[in-house]
Amino acid sequence: MKKLFIIILFTEFLCGATVAQDNPSPRFHEFGIFFSSLDNFGLRYKYGNEKTRLRLSLLSMNLSSLDNSSDNNYYSTNKTTGYGAGIGIGFDNRISLYKNFSLLLGAELGVSYNYSHQTLKISSDTLMYETKSKIFSPAISFLFGINYVVKDHLVLGAEINPTLSYNMRIEQRLNPTEYKDKVNTIMFSLLNTGAGLYIAYRFGK
Repeated sequence: MKKLFIIILFTEFLCGATVAQDNPSPRFHEFGIFFSSLDNFGLRYKYGNEKTRLRLSLLSMNLSSLDNSSDNNYYSTNKTTGYGAGIGIGFDNRISLYKNFSLLLGAELGVSYNYSHQTLKISSDTLMYETKSKIFSPAISFLFGINYVVKDHLVLGAEINPTLSYNMRIEQRLNPTEYKDKVNTIMFSLLNTGAGLYIAYRFGK
């Protein structure tokens, strides 16, 4: 009797393995763009099945340019420019909610670089000061989001990404007195840069 029970269990195991091989979980690719503001956006690629997906943020960047002029007793120009780029890799898990709506949970490891340059001029040719700032930030982000799939191909989503980062900042003043300062800080962020929208096209399913 005991041998018969073992044979039955072994047979069921083989049948289950055969079915799993004959019906593998479908895989698909997903490529899209995400953004949290007009000057903070990126490209993202995902690969996986309906449950778990690998996500690669191939490019994320921000571009900024601010030029303020005033004429209070004297003419002044305050100009700030900056840019940044980053890359991240992680995963997300899909939890079905209702029809084409799903909840996403996951995490992502990444690194980013940001640069800014600020100048203040009195009159058109008198430079008061000039500063440059560089920030290098490795980080880990936790993902909470929601997705809606339109006809199996178009994906719309929104995400919140609480982020723990270690910021290495180098600030340099070039005029009138030159100095260089280095500051390292640990930050936890859940502000405007921690939330965003996502639109993508899914194929290969």
